[in-house]
Amino acid sequence: MIRFNIIFGQIEIESPYLWKNGNGHKPLIDEMKITHQGRSETVNRALSDFGSEESFGQAAKRFKEHYKYDCSASTVSRETKLTAQEAQKYVEDKLSEAGNRYGEPIQSQIAEKILVESDGCELRTAVLKPTEDSESDGKVKRKKVINWRDVRIGLTRPLGSVTKTYVGKMDSYPEVVGQLFNASVLIGMTPATEIVGVGDGGIGLKEELENQFPDMQFISDMTHLKDHLYDTAEALKIGEKKRKEWVRSRSDAISKGKVGEVKSEFEEYNRKHPNARLKRLIGYIERFYYCTDYDRFEEKGYPIGSGEVESAHRSVPQKRLKLPGACWHPDSVNPMLALRILRADDWWNDFWHQRIRMKIAAQSLPTMVNHTRW
Repeated sequence: MIRFNIIFGQIEIESPYLWKNGNGHKPLIDEMKITHQGRSETVNRALSDFGSEESFGQAAKRFKEHYKYDCSASTVSRETKLTAQEAQKYVEDKLSEAGNRYGEPIQSQIAEKILVESDGCELRTAVLKPTEDSESDGKVKRKKVINWRDVRIGLTRPLGSVTKTYVGKMDSYPEVVGQLFNASVLIGMTPATEIVGVGDGGIGLKEELENQFPDMQFISDMTHLKDHLYDTAEALKIGEKKRKEWVRSRSDAISKGKVGEVKSEFEEYNRKHPNARLKRLIGYIERFYYCTDYDRFEEKGYPIGSGEVESAHRSVPQKRLKLPGACWHPDSVNPMLALRILRADDWWNDFWHQRIRMKIAAQSLPTMVNHTRW
């Protein structure tokens, strides 16, 4: 007898054992993949669904609440992480296939203008490492080593549309921007599409976006520019009463395309009164010299802030991977993030339909062969 878990609970199934000419065969296990204490795909989907949204302990409680039987937190963890590994492959394959179609003469949809944004946040990771005194008594002692690692999220959408496609990895800018490029092809980017990129002053972000989206108009996030101005005003010891007006007048001038005049003002002041914070601001303005013409950008209907991708951090990775007390092994971050991407991009049903089709296809050939044998 095999005990097998389906969405209505545990059932018992008689598993016949066939013997012929010295060969044994268990069709229930060998062909139908129904194993003792196994779970149906519907159960696996429910566990992964809850496990991708809440802590594994809370997911186990939610499963019992919905389906009226117990499932341990460790089972939810194990199944969710296994599904997450398949989700990562699904996402990477889908994006890679889309990127390979770039430049083809016929596409199902063509976007005239596309917005791309990217930003980073930190997640807490941990690994167990042997301590220095591990071998003193013959036993291996381990300690948890905590690190905060950068996770980078990107989004792309046609300008004028509210539907976004997300990407994300714990990886370098070239890798994440590469995914962002492929996702843009997926939503209709062609060589003729006008690309608008928005981001903060992250080192390397603007440069990598411009490298992979060659004719892109990059826009420096206006809020970050104002933050730089406020920090500089404080460093220059401008009083709080005058500080707001000082920032407003210069940010307004920059927005109207007078960035050269503002930069010259700062350089002249810095020659007379050298200040490290002011020098840093001058470098920031030089780097984003052609990315701060905010009035003109708004006239064209372009966004001048990266609030969309900053909000995406809260809804995609942080909502699940940054729960209070959460700590992840580095190898689990990208698969779990891919599981969250499936949800955010509305690919969840397609992923499960493909997974079931692949399992059926994998079982069809052995079934035909074994039927002739037995």
